Amino acid sequence: MKTPKALRSIAHRFRHHDWFTVVIEVLIVFTGVYFGLQVSNWNQNRQETARGRDYLQRFQVELQQESILLDNMIDLGGHVGAYGAAAIAYAEDGTLYQGSRWKTLLAYYQASQIQPYRQPSTTFDELRSSGELRLIRNAGLRARISEHYDQGSASHALEVLGVVPAYREHVRGMTPWSIQQYIWTKCYRMDNGVTQHLLDCPSPVSESGALAVIEAYRANASLTEQLRFWLATQSTGVMIMRAIQSDTRSIEADVQKELVHP
Repeated sequence: MKTPKALRSIAHRFRHHDWFTVVIEVLIVFTGVYFGLQVSNWNQNRQETARGRDYLQRFQVELQQESILLDNMIDLGGHVGAYGAAAIAYAEDGTLYQGSRWKTLLAYYQASQIQPYRQPSTTFDELRSSGELRLIRNAGLRARISEHYDQGSASHALEVLGVVPAYREHVRGMTPWSIQQYIWTKCYRMDNGVTQHLLDCPSPVSESGALAVIEAYRANASLTEQLRFWLATQSTGVMIMRAIQSDTRSIEADVQKELVHP
């Protein structure tokens, strides 16, 4: 094994008691090591800063996706709630929706629509599993992001809306199949596999035919109870989604600020 030139030189100075030169050469060696470490640390810090910025950009994209998803869910929730209110008005008071037996039937059915909430969280899951959340250098922003994905309103939304309501299964079991096929063809549309639209549509059955179906709905006390419970759950879910939406937009704005002024 060869001895480094600098160490051989220092050893030579020691043997000749050239202490001044020894001190100078030792200082040179330590200075070189120190600056080498500083350059290495600077390079590592630069790389981690760049990676942190990449993650922030990914967070920004996912937060924007989440915001769009929530917009769709809140809009759908509003329509489902309105249909549910129309159905319960008939169940409790015999009030036809817009004076139409068909529209009342359609209200019962559309009140069963749902959209599962699946929060985009790939970036957070990746950072957490790798133990690299520290790459988000802003401690306050890092804490907000962690709370949003770990302990925020999203977890409550999953608890509230994560279970398929019994009303959905019950009303669909009571609705004639030919009517269901018509509703899916003429009264419903989905865009991009995500955004659901509940459409107004003409009746495929006579008023007497529609009356027979909605009277069966109304006569079923269990169905009415399930509809009440689903309406309460849906209303709570929309409130939670609005809270998530507000948090999502606020964090996305903070991420944008961090990207512009790190």
